[in-house]
Amino acid sequence: MFRFLAAALALAGAAGPALARSGDPADPGAAVRSLAHRSTLAARAASAPPETAPGDWRAANARVHAVGGWRVYLKQAHAPEPAAAASVPGGAR
Repeated sequence: MFRFLAAALALAGAAGPALARSGDPADPGAAVRSLAHRSTLAARAASAPPETAPGDWRAANARVHAVGGWRVYLKQAHAPEPAAAASVPGGAR
C-alpha cells in the first residue's frame, strides 16, 4: 500500500513542474501546443488488400449450387482442423 502511495506521489511531483509551465488555462493569450491528428484509418487503408471489381453474381451463385449450397460451406466451417488434433501433447484421448 505504501509503495503505491509513494509511486503516486512521485508521479504527481514529476507532473507538477510540467503543469506549472503550461500557463494559466483562463488566460486567452497563453501559449498552447498545436494539435496534431493522426488518423488510424489511414494506416489501415495502406495495409488493406486492394479492392477487386465485383464479379458476376449469377456465376458465383451457380458455383455455390454446384458445390452443394450453403450447407456444405456451413459443414466446412464447423469441421475440426486436422492439424489441431495432431498438435495436442500426448495425443487426443
